[in-house]
Amino acid sequence: MHDYPETAKFLTEPERVHVINMLKQDANDLATHYHIRFVLQAMRDYKTYIQVLIYIGLLVPVYAIALFTPTIINELGYSATSAQLLSIPPFVAGCIATVLVGVYSDKRNLRGPFIIGGTFVSLVGYILLYCDGRAGPSYVGACLAAIGVYPTIAVDLAWAGSNAGGDLKRGVVIAMVIGIGNLGGICSSFIYIDPPRFHIGHGTIMGFLCLSMLLSLFAMWNYDRLNKHKEAQCQAECISDDRRDEFKNMGDSSPLFRYTI
Repeated sequence: MHDYPETAKFLTEPERVHVINMLKQDANDLATHYHIRFVLQAMRDYKTYIQVLIYIGLLVPVYAIALFTPTIINELGYSATSAQLLSIPPFVAGCIATVLVGVYSDKRNLRGPFIIGGTFVSLVGYILLYCDGRAGPSYVGACLAAIGVYPTIAVDLAWAGSNAGGDLKRGVVIAMVIGIGNLGGICSSFIYIDPPRFHIGHGTIMGFLCLSMLLSLFAMWNYDRLNKHKEAQCQAECISDDRRDEFKNMGDSSPLFRYTI
């Protein structure tokens, strides 16, 4: 395991100070100690379960791509060896897209739009796979499916974590999103049952992508609504940053906490 910034030997002193200050800003002066109330805050928060459902809708396609891309390509008429080789470019493209989307998402401090954009690209890919049985368009569809959905996993986990106030609640929320969301892998294993076109599998994946897209739109609207409510509360009650200590145990319910859109 990596050292904490306070003790890491590979950091210079200026780097140590910079990292510690960044972590303090990220914490929003919220509580960092353990208390059962923070666990319950995560488990009782409806926003946690919205993020879980978004993650499930993204993870089913991710597992399906990982498990069945060689099979899908093989059914297009390629040999088993060629299918294995041709399955490499979609994964490489998905990796590059993940890095690029992650960088731009951080720079813009936006999560929802990148998830929606990614699911849309992946949806286009699966529509090609569903509707066109020719090798060329279907292979393009497989590439688009990977390019679109792979970046959304990292972005969604960052979204869920950044919108959970306090270290412990954030940890519980991320654990719930990953733990429950990975159940989507069970679904992925049983939907590609009708070769050579795999209409049931592709259709199921498109449904999950639409679920994530719609829930992401709702989450963006909801976070924006809550931010506006907090702004109005701060103005009405003259709440400023120098009162952060009063609300440190409230997590993201603090009027000074702002959700990432």
